[in-house]
Amino acid sequence: MPELPEVETIKNQIAPYLPMEVEKVEFSDVSGRLVKEREFDPAGKVLTAIKRKGKVLLLEFGSEELAISGLGMSGGWRVSSEKVLEKHTHVQLMGKDKLGGPLFLGYVDPRRFGNFHLLKKESAQNWLTRLGADVSDESEFTVEYILEKFRRFPNKELKPFLLEQNHFAGVGNYMASEMCAHAGILPNKKCVNLNKRHAKKLHQATKTVLAGTVASGGTTFSGGYKDTSGSQGEGVKNLVVFYQKVCRMCGRSAVIKTILKGRGTYHCPRCQN
Repeated sequence: MPELPEVETIKNQIAPYLPMEVEKVEFSDVSGRLVKEREFDPAGKVLTAIKRKGKVLLLEFGSEELAISGLGMSGGWRVSSEKVLEKHTHVQLMGKDKLGGPLFLGYVDPRRFGNFHLLKKESAQNWLTRLGADVSDESEFTVEYILEKFRRFPNKELKPFLLEQNHFAGVGNYMASEMCAHAGILPNKKCVNLNKRHAKKLHQATKTVLAGTVASGGTTFSGGYKDTSGSQGEGVKNLVVFYQKVCRMCGRSAVIKTILKGRGTYHCPRCQN
């Protein structure tokens, strides 16, 4: 499933083409599973900017209308100067880029687990309140914020807790395992046993994980995420425990896989305690 680094990559690849004059919008015959609300029609409007909050893309049509795009497990956007004909293209914006050339933005999602919302300002603001601090935003995601979460939810296990988007927006399964690894904390450790020292380590670990994966264009696993050109991300080369047989931090211990709250979780018994 695309996580913060993958969504950030897509955002950064679309942004240079904006603003976009949207002349036409096409939806596939089965897009009803993806398109949740349609409070406005993008056709005839200008896509002025693209931003990101956690794992969702925010497509701004001026200051009063916003399209929110969640990529689900297999979703992604393609950028092209010709109509996107890739199979499983369910939403397509057609028009002109900032230089007046043809521009097509197609949302491709084979499994249709993503979601797309066309919302007026008030509805968009209400929708976004479901997300916690974006873990890449240094003004929101601070040591104090992490410590407050530890204290408020003492019985939660750390790694599954990190997956809760209403607290840690942007973190997905591979990121959570990697964050725990770089912080030197066992993924099943309860928050009651974590203190400010752990919060500082987790804060720094998040920066480390994001720096490597964003710089590598995101992380692609088998049959998964692709960027706007259809290319795979190379972030897998930065992973230290997730899907690894031997820990790439110490280079000595076999990585242990467990299941926490139904999700595959990886850790090093030597580096994490």
